[in-house]
Amino acid sequence: MLNPLDSPTSTLSSVSALSGSPPTLDPNTLALLDSFLSSKAEEERRFKELAEKAAEAAAARGDDEAEEPRIGAEEKPMMSVDEYRAAFGEDWQLSQFWYSTSFATHLARCVRAECTPSSIVAFLCCPTAFVAFQHTNPLEGARLLEYDQRFAVLSPRQYVLYDLDEPDDFPEELRGSVEVAVVDPPFLNEVTNKKVIQTLRQILHPTRGKLILLTSTSIESIIHRLYAELPLGPLRKTAIEVEHGQLANDFACWGSWEGAETFGRKVEEASVL
Repeated sequence: MLNPLDSPTSTLSSVSALSGSPPTLDPNTLALLDSFLSSKAEEERRFKELAEKAAEAAAARGDDEAEEPRIGAEEKPMMSVDEYRAAFGEDWQLSQFWYSTSFATHLARCVRAECTPSSIVAFLCCPTAFVAFQHTNPLEGARLLEYDQRFAVLSPRQYVLYDLDEPDDFPEELRGSVEVAVVDPPFLNEVTNKKVIQTLRQILHPTRGKLILLTSTSIESIIHRLYAELPLGPLRKTAIEVEHGQLANDFACWGSWEGAETFGRKVEEASVL
């Protein structure tokens, strides 16, 4: 058992006194730390550059901050997933873990196959999927609902500030109009999913609405119980294999419509032919 008087500081001081020199990190550890800090500095530089360009573009358009966001023309092409991953660091306190580029691109193509040119598509808490979707085959009706306001620079007219603690707070134009919702709840628990569901019940189209849910298999029993009724369920596990860049948890993808089991497979087969 640890002696309560032996704090980390007092223990470290004792070691230093015995050794006669200040503690030093292993060279390999120092190299890893230097690499991490350099990577963070580069992310910050890229994001600052992106934010400055977005501000300049908004000024050139004469955007009015008091004006409701409009989906429309003259938005610059969406950056690639690789560019996005280089500019936006993961905020682990917000449980942010970006998809791999290959997976995000594949998911985007699968989602696009479920849409028409006039579809309203909502990406809740999954900015990587939104970026991939808008980069590969953009739709004017795509929206990103996300708490992290950094992502407003991606497409100011399509970003919607979304707070899980305010699940009823969303643009009225989304009410009952979303035909495809792609959701990756940030926290793996029942409370978070209930808040997301409160939003989804209000924005999904009552008859044409489709839900694509990406989350950990560790809460599979919870999501099958919560997402049980139309248009949220019953859930069917799809053919897509979810990949993250730095997350080892076992994730999967579920769909709410009949035939969702083949979601992803048809697009994959078509790309091979």
